Amino acid sequence: MDAVIRPYGTLDFLTQREISELSGPDEGPLKKLFHRCALAVLNTGEETDSSLEVMERFREFEIRVIQETRGIKLELKNAPQSAFVDGKLMYSIRDHLFSVLRDIVYIVKEQESRGLGAESQSPDITDFIYHILRNAGALKGLSELNMAVCWGGHSINREEYEYTKEVGHQLGLRGFNICTGCGPGAMKGPMKGAAIGHAKQRNTGGCYLGLTEPGIIASESPNPIVNSLVVMPDIEKTAGSIPPRRPRLHYFPGRSRNRGRIALCAGHPDPSRK
Repeated sequence: MDAVIRPYGTLDFLTQREISELSGPDEGPLKKLFHRCALAVLNTGEETDSSLEVMERFREFEIRVIQETRGIKLELKNAPQSAFVDGKLMYSIRDHLFSVLRDIVYIVKEQESRGLGAESQSPDITDFIYHILRNAGALKGLSELNMAVCWGGHSINREEYEYTKEVGHQLGLRGFNICTGCGPGAMKGPMKGAAIGHAKQRNTGGCYLGLTEPGIIASESPNPIVNSLVVMPDIEKTAGSIPPRRPRLHYFPGRSRNRGRIALCAGHPDPSRK
């Protein structure tokens, strides 16, 4: 399906050069990355977790960034029909598209200007993470004491999913907001449960913060409950964005390397530095 969408208010963070990179005929790295992540967001709710399958199925999909007098708009062509209701793009997906655009452009440009690479020092990386979160407006939410971090994977069975949902429900009843990896499974359950808990308490200001990165967004597309989406450069920086010694930190099954992430979020020192 085709659509033209605009963000709420104005979105003036793109320069003319960046718009040209995103919409020009050349398939540069920024354009390719945004195209892939945008298609993954639009494919939210589908069963497949193969990015290659999604790209092949929607090989005619196009997305263009168009500059206007007061901001920008996105033009979608041949987008997945599942993202639309009665011919209109779902509001949650529209918000996610502009969040992806905001973060990907910022990350690519910051990495270039800072010269960050595999050998970058820890203080430089920490500063980089801070600036990404600040640019996305997510610092306040992550620093609040009522933000519960729930981490896990999408490869869980129904019983495990219901458990994550009940944990989120109990947190929501107690006024906690939720931060997860924003995908399905153990990342969707806590948010869905918390949304029910918030509704029971007439809490209309619930925050459902989703952290993701380009390497996994295609297989773990943001679930529609997420109302604050942040795209980090990679999984290490995603884990690094969670404040150490978070008062409420819940780990669920379904994801590899959980032990390392638990140690990182708990502020455990690197064994090689002992």
